[in-house]
Amino acid sequence: MSRDDLALRAPGTRALIRFPRWRLTRRTSLKRGHRATNGPWWFSSSGDGRFDLRSPRGTCYLAFDDRTAIRETVGESLTSLGVITREFAADRVISTLRVPSSHTLADTCAESAADFGLTRELATMTPYDIPHAWAAALDTDFDGIRYQTRFTTTPNANAAALFGPAGEADWPADPQPEPLTLAASRCGIAVQTLPRAVRIVEPPE
Repeated sequence: MSRDDLALRAPGTRALIRFPRWRLTRRTSLKRGHRATNGPWWFSSSGDGRFDLRSPRGTCYLAFDDRTAIRETVGESLTSLGVITREFAADRVISTLRVPSSHTLADTCAESAADFGLTRELATMTPYDIPHAWAAALDTDFDGIRYQTRFTTTPNANAAALFGPAGEADWPADPQPEPLTLAASRCGIAVQTLPRAVRIVEPPE
């Protein structure tokens, strides 16, 4: 194996019951970006999310701060363009949420997580086959995962992936979610209308 190869592998039959843990309580404020027409507590089993479980189980992704929620909602386009398009932001909001009861999360940011074969690649690698395998293995003993997200550079854990029955959970929602446009502006992230066409002018000879 060279340094160009991924070090992280699926956990296989490794016992994870002693994996480092972190307690998510009702005191913790959580943020989630979503379409205004959808509820915030959606547990995905589509396979499109990094830690999606297979149906009948699912995963709900939440951030610990607004900027992380915005960046994870927008994804690669914000990284490449440096702005959020008005078309994308128009029908999306940021909800402030709290879990209805405490959850025990696998803490992938703990130093001792490396003793179980885990590396930082878990939150950055694509495709998601190996992260899916870790999520499935951790679902046996934990209620979710505490981790660092792909589209941010914070040194600390900034998100949680909660495990539960696939689909929408009937948990308390934010009665007044903030429009994504306003949340982005408050966080210093530009929302712009991109030009439909670019005129190319030949340079003078």
